[in-house]
Amino acid sequence: MQSWLKLALLLLVSLVLPWDGVRYARQMQAALRQSERQNLHSLAVTLAASMQGRTRLIYRYPAQGTRAGVFDLIPVPLAAPIDLAGGAAGGSPLAGLERRYDNGPRHFEVVSGVNGRVLYVLVRVTDPHVVFDAPLADPLRRSTRGDRIWLGFAGPQGHSHSEFLALSGAGPVMAHRIVRGEYGRRRALIDPRIGGALQMRPGGYDLELSIPLSMLGGPFGIEVDDRAARGGVPLRYGMLQPDTRRARGGLILASAALPPYLNRLLRAGLRLSVTTPTGQALAAADRPIPPTIPAPQPGLLARLFRRLTRSEHHARITATAPIPGLGGRGVIARLRITETSNRWSQLRDRTLERMLNLTLATSALALLVAIALTVQIAARAWRQRVQRPTQPGGDNHDR
Repeated sequence: MQSWLKLALLLLVSLVLPWDGVRYARQMQAALRQSERQNLHSLAVTLAASMQGRTRLIYRYPAQGTRAGVFDLIPVPLAAPIDLAGGAAGGSPLAGLERRYDNGPRHFEVVSGVNGRVLYVLVRVTDPHVVFDAPLADPLRRSTRGDRIWLGFAGPQGHSHSEFLALSGAGPVMAHRIVRGEYGRRRALIDPRIGGALQMRPGGYDLELSIPLSMLGGPFGIEVDDRAARGGVPLRYGMLQPDTRRARGGLILASAALPPYLNRLLRAGLRLSVTTPTGQALAAADRPIPPTIPAPQPGLLARLFRRLTRSEHHARITATAPIPGLGGRGVIARLRITETSNRWSQLRDRTLERMLNLTLATSALALLVAIALTVQIAARAWRQRVQRPTQPGGDNHDR
């Protein structure tokens, strides 16, 4: 009886070992994540301190300030240029309307992005009755004017400029700037640097623009001139001053030196990003872990073990640190470090692989011992049964 009890205990241990390995692996995961979180936080604080007070490194137009007002735009970084020839807003990556301006029932939303040295702006105007210019007419003639989109901006030298886009139908739209010639006569000249495309939609239209950043010095704004009829008095609303058409806000975007600087600070498996103090993205850089020789596919037991030990909190680890201003006064931006998923999964898989091997080996050893004891006990019982002596009185025929 004692032998069978020992065997039962050994079998129970062989069953408990894998479960105990799963529990220990989960604890190991929690410890690894906590350690990695602390390391990322220390790294974020160190890197943020290296950018303290360096406003010109972070912002292309430091004079615009670091806090976005009602009339300011924060262009999102774009991974690739936008092809305006494909139609305005048709599959455009400019998603998520950022600012809205209205005047009574009329309103428009605007969102912007930047790629390389080009600013892209999407203006989505809600207007159930769009008025186009008269065909082949002088855009400055009052009686033939339709709806207008005005751009107000400051050049690199700080001088204010304004240009308009006359709506004449879906497709390419040209920007015009007004110049004065002899005897003060005004003329509208096409500005080929600004590209535009108009797309009609139910209840309004979308206008997408591309503007070289070399034209801009920081201040920037958009205004809509909405007319009820051709040649009528416009209803003006938007981001420009009503009397001078100067921009009331500006562009808050990263300097050209910020992405290369972030790339120099990168480590494999991390993503660095810089945002405004309120959280809008300015620039980002990441460096994935170089691929290694692919490991063989794990067996059924290995996949089952990994499924059981999968952490419930599998979100990417992120650490954020403020970037202080000059002399430590205020916050000019924020630095965020995000651990890419492949970094954590590789670290986790290496740890769990060792744990898996140890647990399976121990369980297999315990099972072999249990099988050996079972065979030994069964053999002993069989021998005892075979060698059992003859009961007394069993040979009556000898009497």
